Amino acid sequence: MARAPRSFLLEQLRAQAEAVATKRIQQLKLSREVIDRIDQRMHAVFQYFDEACKLLQVISPPVERPFELPHIVRYEGLHLEKASVTFRKQRLQERDVYDYVVVYYSLAGPKPPPLRVAIRRSPEIERALVSAHIEFTCDTDSTVQSGATYNVIRITPGLRCEVRFDPDFENGRIVVTLRNVDRFEPVILDFETPALDTRALDDLVNLILAKPSQFLLRAPLRGFTRQ
Repeated sequence: MARAPRSFLLEQLRAQAEAVATKRIQQLKLSREVIDRIDQRMHAVFQYFDEACKLLQVISPPVERPFELPHIVRYEGLHLEKASVTFRKQRLQERDVYDYVVVYYSLAGPKPPPLRVAIRRSPEIERALVSAHIEFTCDTDSTVQSGATYNVIRITPGLRCEVRFDPDFENGRIVVTLRNVDRFEPVILDFETPALDTRALDDLVNLILAKPSQFLLRAPLRGFTRQ
């Protein structure tokens, strides 16, 4: 039987298929390497704060930084207490990797004086307090006999604070979100994985404790890149 002539088209398709398969294997390998690198760093972050939170809770150090919502509340004379760290894992490429790590802590201090505010202004102030994660209660002024036009807002004597670490496997980064750490507005930083090392975490603890720190300069804000 005569042998069929060789197909140059099929040979070209085979070569293209082999090249695509090789590229996919390389991408898969790179992806796994990135995932391993980020997951190992997330684990290091958890281990660091697992010990740091226990030590800080025993020491209960002062935090000499005032927090202020203008014309609403000012916190000062604070100290750190109730520090803890938690995490959650997710399934990725048939294995469990970190989904997030979160450090929770509270700052305790003197109880702020109650606010007596006009009812029409009360929703605005309540929204500002909720946005800053400040706990409070609100009641109508009971000292007014009739036709009450004021609310009394009682603010709790402490702040809830949070540092959250989220892996960005797609871009090879770790996103760090600070809430009530050095200000009421959240700060979101975009870290290259190697930059979030032990020295950076030491710097973060210094920031939490209102000590000299360069942590906010170690990474760009999320959504911005350094030139």
